Amino acid sequence: MKSLKRVFDRIRNLVGRPLVYFAAEWNRISARERRLLLALGGALVGCAVLIVGYLVFDALQVMRQENQDMRDAIEAIAKHSDKYRDAKARAEAHALRIGTEPPQLAADLEAAAKDAGIQIPETADRPPAPAGKRYVEHSLDVKLRKVDLKSLATFLSKVETGRALVLITRLGIRRSFGGDGSTVDVDLTATTFERLKEGGKKPGGKGAGKGKG
Repeated sequence: MKSLKRVFDRIRNLVGRPLVYFAAEWNRISARERRLLLALGGALVGCAVLIVGYLVFDALQVMRQENQDMRDAIEAIAKHSDKYRDAKARAEAHALRIGTEPPQLAADLEAAAKDAGIQIPETADRPPAPAGKRYVEHSLDVKLRKVDLKSLATFLSKVETGRALVLITRLGIRRSFGGDGSTVDVDLTATTFERLKEGGKKPGGKGAGKGKG
């Protein structure tokens, strides 16, 4: 008990000494100086209150904005969920049309041209190229000469709706030289994809094959 009392006495002396000193100094200064010190202390307290209030208000604003952003994101997801499902369904349908066997792009184009009643006089293979981590891109440059627009539209439709996924990635149309204005010459690039097999190697993309001349 005596040791505990000594501890309390020491704490009281440590705390009381500054208070006694402050009280003595406070009584020593004039009334005018006291008012100035009180005004300064009030100003410091007011500044501290304003700073703390601003920080709290700013934190509440940030929290409110984050909550609003989250609500907007949830609403956007709910609003566009149908579009997302449709896009996912289309992607899955496209994936089903992409096989793991090398695509017969030239044969597919020939079949589409035959259905449209036109001929393909010239083609040129492009080298295979990686398309992401799971696919290889195969492209074929095609030249058509003096075809009418109806036959061209039929050909393009047949190409893009055939058994394999084939996309027209480049299309240039110009009026046939020396024609009567009813036919056009076409330069286009048809592209298809091949799904890599497990453990398959991606093409190096060196060199280009030659198609029909």
